[in-house]
Amino acid sequence: MSVKVKLFSTLREHREDKDCVKECSFDLSDGKTVEDAARKLDVKKEDIKIILINGRDAELDTEIKEGDVVALFPPTGGM
Repeated sequence: MSVKVKLFSTLREHREDKDCVKECSFDLSDGKTVEDAARKLDVKKEDIKIILINGRDAELDTEIKEGDVVALFPPTGGM
């Protein structure tokens, strides 16, 4: 199945694959989760704070479906 993963903020830093910095499209086997997609992109689960699938809250163990857009955000700080 084809999915798109968007990386935000510090998750974009130090990416070795320069063609896959902000947004990555790739195929995954059916039944794969957000954690599987993050692992494929070498993003550590500890570095992920917010997950959205098609604009809705999700978790690392949420199964991804064909055509989903997954957005991964790191923890953020501020004043």
